[in-house]
Amino acid sequence: MWVADSAPSPIPASRRRRVVSGIVDIAIIAAVGILAPLSPAGRLAAGLLTAALMTLVQALTGASPGQLLTSIRLRRAIRPADPPGAAAAERAWLFTLAALPTFGVLPLAMVVSMEAGGWHRTWYDRMAGTIVVAKERSPELVRVATANGRLFTVAQPTVVGRAPDPLPGRASRLLVDFQDDPSVSKTHALLEPVRGGVLITDLYSTNGTHAEDAHGVHRLTPGRAQTVERGRRVYFGDAECTIQ
Repeated sequence: MWVADSAPSPIPASRRRRVVSGIVDIAIIAAVGILAPLSPAGRLAAGLLTAALMTLVQALTGASPGQLLTSIRLRRAIRPADPPGAAAAERAWLFTLAALPTFGVLPLAMVVSMEAGGWHRTWYDRMAGTIVVAKERSPELVRVATANGRLFTVAQPTVVGRAPDPLPGRASRLLVDFQDDPSVSKTHALLEPVRGGVLITDLYSTNGTHAEDAHGVHRLTPGRAQTVERGRRVYFGDAECTIQ
């Protein structure tokens, strides 16, 4: 069974782009607040108004000035193809809570130390339900080979399982390729192509999803996306597959 979705999978934005974007946005707000020919209270108000306008534009388009410059976009995690809407305001508020006491240093430090796998989300991204993606899309196809010789292609978000259900709020392809394996849950995992491999999210399956990396095979945390590189193995329950 297939549910068509022709939209290619977005690529997580790199640390470097996110840091540069944040520096540009903070510099713009600071410049307005410092250089505006107003009283101290007026300069503060001008800086706050600039930040509010940037957040509004980001909510409607997914891009602040810094994100436009670095070709990255803010998206809601459940709808990575659409602008973030109100989630941008929530994220901006959380960002401000972290930035004000540290003069903007803490949010940038969070970006530098953010999770290495998956969507590279910071604390304020996870709390607001947002992700930051690169503007360009991955043209690559990822193939998954099962141990019994079957081969399927992942060119868009794909839900695998014995009889998978679509994910709420997300368009995705449904792949019924494990109906004969009782160790695989009905709706087992979400696969999304990224550069160099596939992004896998275990959908709270009964027997779990295990993936191979440079340190061995480990179980994926349910609900948290992890990148599995080409050439590595992944196990949906007992079903062994290889990412190609």
